[in-house]
Amino acid sequence: MEVKFGTGLDNIRFGLDQASLKSLLGEPSKIDSDNDGLPLLQYNKLKSTFWMDERDKLHWIQCSNPELSIQGIKIIGLDTDEAISKLKQIIEASYEFEDYGSMENYSFPKLELEVQTEYGVVTTVCFGHLWKNGEPVYTNA
Repeated sequence: MEVKFGTGLDNIRFGLDQASLKSLLGEPSKIDSDNDGLPLLQYNKLKSTFWMDERDKLHWIQCSNPELSIQGIKIIGLDTDEAISKLKQIIEASYEFEDYGSMENYSFPKLELEVQTEYGVVTTVCFGHLWKNGEPVYTNA
């Protein structure tokens, strides 16, 4: 499972509608909704949730699958310091840090990437499409 910045995850592209996503992955384990009532398609087998926007386009992926990699580096389960050090080397982008107690969030806004940790270990990676002039950029959808 390879993160493709601004594009998606493997062959799952930002901008896909729900029907296309389900065609690729099958029926989700659960469909939930975010604070705005927009669909979140959860796939337990993939340990991933796919967030749809108001136009029914995939715009955000949340993944806790240990097979997830960013430019070849498996990140889930790594020690926080090791993970951030490796990311800084390969993506050359600055990050913003938020501390929530046992949970920490490292956000790389330029890449629409967030790395979440709990108790010093990476647990979740979230990433989305890129933006241009305030509009979403959906590559290859």
